[in-house]
Amino acid sequence: MGFLCVREGEESLMCNGTLYDRHEEALNYKDGSFWVYLGVYIALVLFAGLMSGLTMGLLSLDILSLKVLQRGGKLQEKKHAAKILPLVEKHHLLLVTLLLANAAAVESMPIFMDRISSPVIAICVSVTAVLFFGEVVPQALCTRYGLAIGATLAPMVKLLMLLLFVIAWPISKLLDCLLGHEHSTFFRRAELRELVDLHRESADANEDPLRDDEVLIIQGALEMRNKTVADRYTPLENVFMLDANCKLDHDTMTQISGKGHSRVPVYEGDKENIVGLLFVKSLIMLDPDEATPIKDVYKAGSFLRSSTTEPLFDLLDKFQTGKSHLCVVFKTQIDEGNNMKSRVVGIITLEDVLELLIQEEIWDEADITCTRNPPDVSKKVSLAKARLSRMKSVDAERSRRPLSPGFKPPEEVPERTQDSYSDTQPLLGDSRAEKS
Repeated sequence: MGFLCVREGEESLMCNGTLYDRHEEALNYKDGSFWVYLGVYIALVLFAGLMSGLTMGLLSLDILSLKVLQRGGKLQEKKHAAKILPLVEKHHLLLVTLLLANAAAVESMPIFMDRISSPVIAICVSVTAVLFFGEVVPQALCTRYGLAIGATLAPMVKLLMLLLFVIAWPISKLLDCLLGHEHSTFFRRAELRELVDLHRESADANEDPLRDDEVLIIQGALEMRNKTVADRYTPLENVFMLDANCKLDHDTMTQISGKGHSRVPVYEGDKENIVGLLFVKSLIMLDPDEATPIKDVYKAGSFLRSSTTEPLFDLLDKFQTGKSHLCVVFKTQIDEGNNMKSRVVGIITLEDVLELLIQEEIWDEADITCTRNPPDVSKKVSLAKARLSRMKSVDAERSRRPLSPGFKPPEEVPERTQDSYSDTQPLLGDSRAEKS
């Protein structure tokens, strides 16, 4: 029986219905072409790994984080962020470009490996090389040092985007239409507050931690947006006031001095009819024996007016004008005849707003103890509660943390006696030095 063979192309023969392909032996390392194929294969592995690492490193960088680094980072970080930001803003074009380059390199690797090894060896080497040198190692490095690597290779990425623009641009535009453009994600107010809390001094691996006072002030500013005058004003029944017809005799002067206020509201007839303020510093030159009437000394209309519903930030803006540091608070109600009626319900001072902002009591030489002024203590306790509640988690974390080998416990502080109690020491929170 004879064989009939027909040539099929340059590399194949068809013999009695069976197709035979031409088989080439793998190149030997003694051949010059062997090292060329091997070098190209290694270059493709490294290039594929570089594209994979850049995909992970660059696309994991948030636009908002880059803008923060560009404005407030270190000098080197500012330079890196300025180079990377234009690339990351073209999110989908960058993504498609890097993926196309990576896919082209990975698909080209078997062509060169088949020429220098058997199929079994080619599969084993390719899987190992692509896994470790094309995926794991590059992505780990670029995730850790993404900012520096991305900035260094930014010119090469721009060149690739230009070379692959014809293919990458239509695909990126399609993704923009389907998924929308990539926008920077801003923190919500609650998220920003918790982010600040994570940067306390107790936070691990924080080279520049925030003090507890700094955290409280920032959080107080964030929370004050939803606070109104009604949350902070002092009710009228707790306000020390003087009648305009009163005389500044020894008893009145002693009473004013004992309260320790810098300004005292003055009313005529009804306490809700506040007509002005008596500035205590103006009493220095007065003789108590002369019993000067208050109406001859007080400054009429020297206060601000505010509704209980006014936001505290708006009131703070009013205080900043310098017209007055005391504001009379009124409340608007609807009477039985459906008429709007306003009445004075209390006062609020600049110090009250600042205490809420920093979430701590402001102490001075005139502050007195709780036994002499109980209403003030309730205010101090309410302020301290906010601080103590935020510090519970920090204290618990510190108590669970093991002590370092070189730690030495502090010496015991002697128990405070009644005689050593200071009238100017805060009831809660850190002690503060007296103001000069």
